Amino acid sequence: MSPWKLNRREFMLSTVAGAAATLVRPRTLHADPAQKGRVIILGFDGVEPAIVQQMMDAGQLPNYKKLAETGAFRHLGSTIPPQSPTAWTSFTTCRNPGNHNIFDFIRRTARGPKGPVPAVGTGRLDPIQIGADGALIKPAEAIAYRKGPSFWSIADQQGAKCKILNVPFAYPADNMDHGLQLCALGVPDLRGTTSTFTFLSDKFTPEESQRNYSGGRAQAITFDAQDSASVRLPGPRDTRVKGSDSAGAYTETTIQVSVDRKARAGKIVSAGKTIEIAEGTWSPWLEVRFEMSPSVTVWGVLRVYPVEIGARVRIYTTCMQFHPQHPFAPLTEPNDYSNELFDRYGLFKTIGWSFDTHALRQDVLDEDAFWKDIESSMGWHEQLCLDELERGDFDLLTAVWTATDRVGHMYWRFRDPKHPLYDPELAKKYEKALEQSYIISDRIIGRAMEKLAENDLFMVLSDHGFESWRTGFNVNNWLEEQGYLKIANRQMATEPGFLLGIDWTQTKAYSVGLSSLYLNIKDRETAGIVAPGDTDALLAEIKDKLLQVTDPDTGMKVFTNIYTRDVYSGQAMADAPDISFGYNRFYQSSKTAAKGAMGVGLFEKNDDKWSGEHAASDPEWCPGIFFCNQKVEATDPNIMDLGVIALGYLGKSAPADFEGRNLLKA
Repeated sequence: MSPWKLNRREFMLSTVAGAAATLVRPRTLHADPAQKGRVIILGFDGVEPAIVQQMMDAGQLPNYKKLAETGAFRHLGSTIPPQSPTAWTSFTTCRNPGNHNIFDFIRRTARGPKGPVPAVGTGRLDPIQIGADGALIKPAEAIAYRKGPSFWSIADQQGAKCKILNVPFAYPADNMDHGLQLCALGVPDLRGTTSTFTFLSDKFTPEESQRNYSGGRAQAITFDAQDSASVRLPGPRDTRVKGSDSAGAYTETTIQVSVDRKARAGKIVSAGKTIEIAEGTWSPWLEVRFEMSPSVTVWGVLRVYPVEIGARVRIYTTCMQFHPQHPFAPLTEPNDYSNELFDRYGLFKTIGWSFDTHALRQDVLDEDAFWKDIESSMGWHEQLCLDELERGDFDLLTAVWTATDRVGHMYWRFRDPKHPLYDPELAKKYEKALEQSYIISDRIIGRAMEKLAENDLFMVLSDHGFESWRTGFNVNNWLEEQGYLKIANRQMATEPGFLLGIDWTQTKAYSVGLSSLYLNIKDRETAGIVAPGDTDALLAEIKDKLLQVTDPDTGMKVFTNIYTRDVYSGQAMADAPDISFGYNRFYQSSKTAAKGAMGVGLFEKNDDKWSGEHAASDPEWCPGIFFCNQKVEATDPNIMDLGVIALGYLGKSAPADFEGRNLLKA
């Protein structure tokens, strides 16, 4: 390790206490003379190739078209399933999920106390540990479930200088001797959740006051005669308090909010600093400070969006995010790169799930507020990427944008007249939102191409495609109907929660996660009943029956493929689902099924603003995009190939267990 890097533990101890490291990064390394040129890879999550083709034909994506005409445009094979954590991890590791261990947003621990227990699929944040005397015992630490190295860490080991910006689910950052990395999807908020917003109001409606927000919390505020209020907001988990639902389980901080109802504006004061707020406008960043003990201070940042300042006040606040100057846990590699970015740009968004889809889904934010955040966030990442291109001194640069995926999820209902939430009047305003996000990506591509050197290899990808989601299928209802699953307590099984109310002593199969089904195998699951020797026959039986399921309302087959675990191979097979779904267009597992719960029936109309989907789609019809500024003969590139292509172009060796192909090799 280079001497200019802080030890990770030393860094976390210092930043948790509020100290910022000031280090000097040497930039005197030399490129490998065997390489042909630099490699630049831009990723845009969820971009649908059919729409790209239509827009190129219409002249709306000139830079995509230029790449297609001078180099190559192909559909890019995704993973099974084609969902972001799985696909981006295959991009990162050049391996199939059976080797890298990321199969779904939700995984299950087979041997829970009474039966299988669900968990986050990609990793966790171990909370900060503070002793009874208030001293710091252990800083917060990010733990990834990914197995296998990234292709950029392999390049780094061979002397290449890499800049890795916002690659989803590459968190925590890889140790590199010559490069830098800014993490994105996978970085949690200070509470340790994917993202938990707060909705403040002085006059909640009866519906709002009783609403249980998914991914958020409602909090009443009381203004005094001068229209000022003190608001307590929660931050990091305090493990000295037993039970996450107990009083004091989360350290709190106080902010001061004052409003001018006639001007529809106000101010917020926190940590000695003041920001101005206005109705219908995203605020500047607000710094917040949490005094966890006399010797431990944690910093965070947030923004607010005042939905209404008038007769009533309603203010949306983002989740509590890591402060880039004093990160709760490392955000970057090297550790001081987040400080360097703060010095360049000031405060910036650090949460991995960077667009609050929960707030839009539940009418806390509207489409206009969400779109404003899309544009500003894409613009910030664009500036960072172009600046790092301009600064040079790299062999490999990889940057990814996730906004294109979130727009697909949230605005697809405006482009599909058959979606249950289609509104022809609103569609007049929002039906081209997805195309607009693609136009922004085209602008980014064009500006990046202007900075390429003559021998640079330039590739553009998306990790999967997209389609409308009209109908949810309740897999666990079907399993019960077919006699594979037994319910012990129906009320528990239908309430919000994960894998509740199931009689494990009579259950052969269950589903939890966006795309996964498991057998209740003896000696693998705590209360397993399926003999290991019977699994192949049982899987074949379930697969055959699922492939026959037809929606009585449409006459369509619900699945086009069912993938048993033998589609995977490698070191992580112990955590592989026994079946991964390959849904037909317009179908996905319902949200209740994803939680391992029972729905009201086999089929549910998707009346959620989360209206586009891909997470359990059949990858046969859900590929991503692949563009390259050089000719590619292969007609079937796969997302595992790009890292191997990059290593080959840089004159570096790929490990023997990398599964991708070098499509540029003569």
